[in-house]
Amino acid sequence: MKTIPYFRILLLFLLCVTSQSCNNSPDFYLLDRTAKSLDDYRGKWVIINFWAEWCAPCQKEVPELNQLFEQRSQMNMEIIGISYDPLPTGEIVSIVNRWNIRYPVMVSEPSPILPFSLPISLPSNYIIDPKGKLVAKMQGEQTYDSVTKLLNSLKKKTNQSQ
Repeated sequence: MKTIPYFRILLLFLLCVTSQSCNNSPDFYLLDRTAKSLDDYRGKWVIINFWAEWCAPCQKEVPELNQLFEQRSQMNMEIIGISYDPLPTGEIVSIVNRWNIRYPVMVSEPSPILPFSLPISLPSNYIIDPKGKLVAKMQGEQTYDSVTKLLNSLKKKTNQSQ
């Protein structure tokens, strides 16, 4: 009779592993309430852009990132913004509209689950490779050229190591 509880635990474990229902909670939500995980972007380069409303260089960087976002399919890349300060969704939407941010932005609640800590300065951009590994951090205001130069360098290194 003592084996029945173990059998149930084993059965639940097998159901969980085969259906992947135990680990399919999202890492974050976008403003349109789409549930996302960094795994959704496997096979692409991902730039996570940290910004804050009070950060003037962050605002100046937005047109550069918008230009990159327009080229995302040719560059096999995605950009996702995130407010450094946890703000209500309505405030984030207001900033996104005011700054004309065209790339997706995460909501603050529920708190995003990311494989790195908050940056120590803003703006900051974290680059994740197509395998899902954090490979670079860019601190300070970036331009279209500075980001594409780094991305091209990282892509070249990735191709050489394969």
